[in-house]
Amino acid sequence: MATSGVREWNRQRARHHALWPVLNRNGFRFVLLQLLLIAWSTVAIACPFCTSVPRTLSDDFDDAAVALLAKSQGLHQAADGSSHLQLSVLAVVKGGESFTQKVLRLPAASVSATSPQDESDPADADQLSDAGEVRNGDIVWLLGFGDQQIQWDQPLVISAAGQAYLTGLKRLPEAGVKRLEYFLPYLKHSEELIARDAYNEFADASLESIAGLSDQMDRQWVIASLRNPDVPLHHRRLCWSLLSQCGNDQDAQLFDQALARRGLDPSYQVGLDAAISCYLCLGGEAALGRVEREFLSGESAMSSDGFAAVQALRVHGTDLHVIPRPRLAAALSRMLRYPEAADLVISDLARWQDWSHVDRMVELFKRSTAQTPLLKPAVIQYLKACPGPVAKQRIEALRAIDPVTVKRVEASLLFTPGAAGVPVPPPDIEE
Repeated sequence: MATSGVREWNRQRARHHALWPVLNRNGFRFVLLQLLLIAWSTVAIACPFCTSVPRTLSDDFDDAAVALLAKSQGLHQAADGSSHLQLSVLAVVKGGESFTQKVLRLPAASVSATSPQDESDPADADQLSDAGEVRNGDIVWLLGFGDQQIQWDQPLVISAAGQAYLTGLKRLPEAGVKRLEYFLPYLKHSEELIARDAYNEFADASLESIAGLSDQMDRQWVIASLRNPDVPLHHRRLCWSLLSQCGNDQDAQLFDQALARRGLDPSYQVGLDAAISCYLCLGGEAALGRVEREFLSGESAMSSDGFAAVQALRVHGTDLHVIPRPRLAAALSRMLRYPEAADLVISDLARWQDWSHVDRMVELFKRSTAQTPLLKPAVIQYLKACPGPVAKQRIEALRAIDPVTVKRVEASLLFTPGAAGVPVPPPDIEE
């Protein structure tokens, strides 16, 4: 195996391996590690290929006590010299039973605004903007928080499209296909804040909910987005997930086109785990054979490309069910050839109840070094979860080699009996 490949893999894995010398000092800290891993694995993961998202506009709307549309009447100056932004309330979208004011006055220090005498620049009049001045005549979206004394958020200047988008949030279910159905057409909206918020809703949704919209997706728009090198990476990753639901076998060529573009331009980011997952959805087991050869073998297996393939297969085995799980497990087991990477997949094999690797686990335990501190615990957890007498015999043989590690893992399993099937948290994928 090329030295450069090992170096890259170790760099990717350093974030987790660096924890081990600290956590390895006593049994309590090892148990703490297991609890943290289980907590990580049981957090409800939304779209697994989408970037973590900030709060959506819906989140803010749900938390607000009052939401309203108002028209700016510009800055006004009081007799004492203080200034305020005066707003004429047009509609109370939320909290109307307790909020009845027709005019609001916000301290000028809390907003950026112009006076009625200032000329408004119409250039941005049709844009929903999360920055910039509130001009005289602008329509704004305003949220208020608190029960006794309302604290007003920064006014958000909105267009007619923004008004329709934001007022529609009131009618949506909390989750599911019907909720996403509302946001789907807004993914390609020309106003950045609307399109970004719609993306955040998809990033927060499950693959099951996304799949429920397959017959409503604009396949041509998805393909055009994937072919556009200027599309942001987070958006491209979502588009791979969309294409996996609305594409056909001919669309699998987009995967090759993306790899070719990366070959010509190293700065181009494919979103490889999402791309591989899409390729598997469109190409099935034949595509999996290629992934095994090109990404789970040789130097590629020890690079970020190899991890991207592992992540894609993990999602397929957990959420997508396009390829039979035993076939996916056989593909993942290729990583057992590489002690530096084996702990990434051992937990997946245990969770999927692939118990055909008992002897290989023993070999990995014996080959473990200071550079693979997570390997021995993963092996023992696999063997402890494996039914039958053979695995128990192997544990006793390994106890004679390293009784401290075996004892520590057994102690941790008293508190975290499901740890054998907890996936190792992924290192950051840098393309």
